[in-house]
Amino acid sequence: MGATACGCSAAPATIFSPMAPGLAPACCSANRLAALPKTLPAVQILSAMTEKQIFIALLAASLLFACQPARRLSEGELLLTGVGIQTAAPAKGLNEGEAAAQLRQSPNAAFLGTYPRLGIHNAFHDKKKGIGKWIREKLGQPPVTFDPDRAELDRLRLEKWMQDEGFLQAEAQMDTAVRKARVEVSYQLYPGPRYRVDSVSWPTDTRAISQLLLAMRSEVPLQPGRPYRIRDLNATREQLAAAGQDAGFFGLSRQQFFYYVDTLPGQQSAIVSLRLSPPPQGQPFQKHYLGRTYIFPTYQLGEESSGADTTYHDGLIFIQQQQFVSSQAIARSVLQREQTLFRQPLQQKSLNRLLGLGPYKFANLKYDTRRAGDSLLVDRYFYLTPGLPQDFSAELEASTLSTASSSINAGLSLDYTHRNLFGNAEQLQLRGSANAATQLGQEVDFINSINLSARAGLSWPGLIAPFGLLGTEQAWQAKTTASVQADFQRRTGFFSVFSASGSWAYEWQPGRLHRYRWLPFQLTQTNLLSSTPAFDERLAATPRLQASFQNNLILSTQFEYSYSEEEPGKRQNYLRMNAVVEPAGNLAFLARRAASGPQDAPFELLGLPFAQFFRAEGTITQHWFGRKDEWAARLNIGAALPYGNASAIPYIRQFFVGGSNSIRAWQIRALGPGATPVEALDAGNFQDQTGDIKLEANIEYRFPLFSYLKGGLFVDAGNIWLAQGSEPEAVFNWSRFPEQIAVGGGAGLRLDVTYFVLRMDIAAPFRKPYRPAGQRWVFDEMAPRRASWRAQNLVFNLALGYPF
Repeated sequence: MGATACGCSAAPATIFSPMAPGLAPACCSANRLAALPKTLPAVQILSAMTEKQIFIALLAASLLFACQPARRLSEGELLLTGVGIQTAAPAKGLNEGEAAAQLRQSPNAAFLGTYPRLGIHNAFHDKKKGIGKWIREKLGQPPVTFDPDRAELDRLRLEKWMQDEGFLQAEAQMDTAVRKARVEVSYQLYPGPRYRVDSVSWPTDTRAISQLLLAMRSEVPLQPGRPYRIRDLNATREQLAAAGQDAGFFGLSRQQFFYYVDTLPGQQSAIVSLRLSPPPQGQPFQKHYLGRTYIFPTYQLGEESSGADTTYHDGLIFIQQQQFVSSQAIARSVLQREQTLFRQPLQQKSLNRLLGLGPYKFANLKYDTRRAGDSLLVDRYFYLTPGLPQDFSAELEASTLSTASSSINAGLSLDYTHRNLFGNAEQLQLRGSANAATQLGQEVDFINSINLSARAGLSWPGLIAPFGLLGTEQAWQAKTTASVQADFQRRTGFFSVFSASGSWAYEWQPGRLHRYRWLPFQLTQTNLLSSTPAFDERLAATPRLQASFQNNLILSTQFEYSYSEEEPGKRQNYLRMNAVVEPAGNLAFLARRAASGPQDAPFELLGLPFAQFFRAEGTITQHWFGRKDEWAARLNIGAALPYGNASAIPYIRQFFVGGSNSIRAWQIRALGPGATPVEALDAGNFQDQTGDIKLEANIEYRFPLFSYLKGGLFVDAGNIWLAQGSEPEAVFNWSRFPEQIAVGGGAGLRLDVTYFVLRMDIAAPFRKPYRPAGQRWVFDEMAPRRASWRAQNLVFNLALGYPF
């Protein structure tokens, strides 16, 4: 590249000058900005610039300083511009990607040989406050300088990593290439031969712990013939310790296991001997049995138990001044009884079950060992701290679209919970919600859509079934819930619908990660209370719509599985998954068909047709945490197919997208199905934006601003489709559906005070699937400064909590 007049070695970009019309070289424009009077406030400069000028000025500044990335370095410092790893000879089992993960020094992010983020940091290097400081800290990246000590540590890490993978003769060498004020570091890996485990020696004495180890030797990762790897040795120690704790060896830990390793010369193999180290205290190599169990059901930190009553129930000793939760409910949650073999894993399950009751906010467990004759006993002390038995919460959601009709959609939900209703840890849950939509600027009713919902549920600890059909699996944290719900929806000028439902549900959680929910019985009745002649005409013209609004019964069962790695209070990456399947009407169809003979469908139950369909939905959510920021992504897929006694999915079981927790660039139920044109959002058009198939993907970047205020950038994509119908643009087709994906994005603010998150998002469409081919991406039409564009595209969302 030739040098420019201003001394920049890059080709001069052009920007709009903020002070005069026309184009000017980027470097010259930067000099003009620098020559402005220092007393001129930055706000006045920015207010004189259009969004495009601000963006191009920022881009030009980053390019200007990106072509001189080392200009801000001190004397003697070198900019780290590259780190490479090469393996001298191919080695099976050696992954260069894992090798790169061992390095702690990595260069600045580069793009086409330049360093734009470093350029932004250098351009605003001297800004100590205001927007310049924010741009430097949020968009820029400080220079990564070469540190010889850290580079040497990286070399040693690479050597140790290879040796831990079984390359016991491995070496790593480091080389540097310096050019001007820049340096590139390269590491050469010489792994050598990989060692394998020749044999494993186990303790052979007659102690009970040794016999357990011998029984476990075929189940652990450390096996003869496998590569020698430190990770296998550590995993074996963990597995043996866990097995011992579950077999009565109280106090046994991985620290009690160690290895002797001897290599055979010339054979690249290792002889491994597993041994037990003498315990510093206790007797972890002997089996322990459960002694007495003391429970303090109303424990408060710092309070003495003097004056408390001592009672006995089911082999447990209760010490309390007054009863909070019945002894029977607590006893059902505590696993194991006196004189049984002490099993460490069941103690943690007991704590989880006690907390799962609901009324307690803390549960702690302490142990005391003692000898009784020839037996070693472990006494347990459960300390339970009650929480507030009653709780009240509210959720708010709102979105607006500033069209000529000023569409506003708002919802409010109120929840009340009593966690110990009758003193046996029964939980009463009441929920009421209201959602209303209105449009201003037209001669219509102020509220043209309203949804009301009320739900009541009562839960009991354990699985309650007639005749003990489900039994009692003591390792489960379980509850049984009976619930009823009523929903009302009115669309001014169209219809009013009412539905009532009841269900019986079982929920259990065998461990921290997995949760199951089964509704063996769920009955829902829907009624079209009223409809206008105009809506009746539309129903007559659309058979699918007419079938979805008919009065019917939904007799279904439902099974739900949830998986979550999230640990509250910990900033670590986690995955969440949820899947729900709901078959409906099958038993009723078989029973009615057997009873009615050759009668044609649809059959009726209790005087109403019943729906028959299969519905499934799955969601995957992943969170990645940085030092202060966070990435979150979600994928949601759903499908519902009618058959047998039904020709369409009932309206209340159909899918929809849009709103503050979905594709935020569209209002709720205002998108799809497929490439169906979106009608004007006014009271004169019925929005039937529901479907049988749903696909949605979201990604969001969250970062701190200051104090409790956080920012977010997001992109949402997806749509809904019909499974069948006469409208080709609305029916799902494998070859067409990628072209019918809607995309939107935006930014938002979050007031996050840990237990309360108020979220405000502003979003706009990026891709409109209902437009003609070639015109669906709308980036070139974006004009945020134009009122007409904002009115037709910007959607404001207000909600409590994060969307996912």
